[in-house]
Amino acid sequence: MSQLYPFDGIIQHYAWGGYEYLPRLLQRENPQHEPWAELWMGAHEKGPGNLRDDDRTLADLIAANPRAMLGAAVAGRFDSRLPFLFKILDVREMLSIQVHPTKAAAEKGFAAEERDGPARDAPDRNYRDDNHKPELGVALTDFYLLHGFRPLEAIRTTLADVPGWQTLRPTLDKRGIDGLYERVMAADQNEIDALLSPLVEEVSDGTYDRDQPRFWAKRAVEQYTQDGHHDRGMFSIFWFNLVKLTPGQGIFQAAGIPHAYLEGCCIELMANSDNVLRGGLTPKHIDVEELLRHTTFESVDPELLLPVPADNPWREYPTPAPDFSLSVAKVPTGYPITVDARKAPGILLLLSGILESGQYRLNEEHRTIFIPAGETVEWSCISDAEIYWSTVGEIK
Repeated sequence: MSQLYPFDGIIQHYAWGGYEYLPRLLQRENPQHEPWAELWMGAHEKGPGNLRDDDRTLADLIAANPRAMLGAAVAGRFDSRLPFLFKILDVREMLSIQVHPTKAAAEKGFAAEERDGPARDAPDRNYRDDNHKPELGVALTDFYLLHGFRPLEAIRTTLADVPGWQTLRPTLDKRGIDGLYERVMAADQNEIDALLSPLVEEVSDGTYDRDQPRFWAKRAVEQYTQDGHHDRGMFSIFWFNLVKLTPGQGIFQAAGIPHAYLEGCCIELMANSDNVLRGGLTPKHIDVEELLRHTTFESVDPELLLPVPADNPWREYPTPAPDFSLSVAKVPTGYPITVDARKAPGILLLLSGILESGQYRLNEEHRTIFIPAGETVEWSCISDAEIYWSTVGEIK
């Protein structure tokens, strides 16, 4: 067996993160009671993993010899970069509504902003790189999110049901879902406040379950209403599909599908990009024109994914993304498991249990290891293990 590369992921302390799940998973203290929002496991420039017993990062390792680490096919196809970012998220507060561009749109938008501005780190920048950002989320706990527009008739029903929204009915009837969405996204703040104030008053004293949009509307009031001004993302809570994933279920976010994570812990595997067009539930910049240009307004029937059998005992989550693939295996004590990285490199995450392979050991303190292209690694299961293998999509 050639050399493998154990590494430690990077914690991102975003304000919306939880306080317990990630510290407990990593067997680390959180004495300052900071929010631990995301564990990044990859080579992204904003948080590359730190190699164990080495002063380099995973990004340094790959950059020094991309063909050896990634394999010739992956290095050539993805510009000598690891094409995915592997994460664990703990969502305590709602994240912003987001839309991601296609690859072609990202290349065009990035080139335009590189030429004309704003700067890459400016708060009103839309395209921070030239890549698309498809995402696969897999629930580790009960996980709530918004995903795509509901059918036309369901949206029409909300205009009768939500106080103050009856005046939006003519817009929907004349201009459809896209016209309705454009109206509220482009409206000035005074109109937004007038449309949302009756709903805000209604939910302020109400008690709701998580499968009701009003539960999340009340959360949005608590999280985002400031100085009497309300967040226009509250419309989307009623007009998008409200989805609950149970542990093990996944969902794929394709380009153009508006979505927002609301609560829970999940694994996320995504293309290596920072391109986000926001649509509310955020104090950050919203470029309405660009958002509308890249949003899919057709109704979506959310497809909940379960892993399908691959090489036993691996089961793979089916997605169309070329940048990544995610498989899971649950292996009892005493059994072996093979990780096949012959065609493409990957990151092995041990969620629970203990694995050993020669000098390498994964356990509750050391959960992640990078396996370069060209390797086939046999692991022994020392105690019942749940394992995730993130790698590149199909390589010819």
